[in-house]
Amino acid sequence: MKILLPFIIIFLLVIFQTCFYPYLNICGAFPNLILILVLTLSILYGFEKTLAWIIIGGLFLDVFSYKNPIGISILGLFLVGYLAYFFSHNIFKKTNILSVLLIGGGGTLIYTLFLYLIFLICRINFYPPVNQIISQIGYNLFVFVPLFYLIKKFRND
Repeated sequence: MKILLPFIIIFLLVIFQTCFYPYLNICGAFPNLILILVLTLSILYGFEKTLAWIIIGGLFLDVFSYKNPIGISILGLFLVGYLAYFFSHNIFKKTNILSVLLIGGGGTLIYTLFLYLIFLICRINFYPPVNQIISQIGYNLFVFVPLFYLIKKFRND
């Protein structure tokens, strides 16, 4: 059941994200639920315990995306998950609202810039305007912060 749980949760998140969030966009941006989940789990449970979620989530994001070559989202989530873990355990010793905001906003920015860089290398047209990137960061933080504290409150280590 432990192996099946990430598949089910991520599949439902991707379906929800692809079906409903395009109707809830602000300036062309909507929350990336898989990225938010990876950031949350990396901070709370560590990078090694998040690897399965990263691989499954990245694979589902690539399959359901019309632009992404297979593996790009996995690499982006891997990078962001490791950085979130590193910063939360080495730089920010305490998990407070400022560290959560910085890691969540920085993680979203790094993920977006990583995709942009890969698309530039692959010569795929992907030029998000600055207002869309800012909206994406704000929207992700709006969902990430409450979800982070909700999972933190109910987790059982």
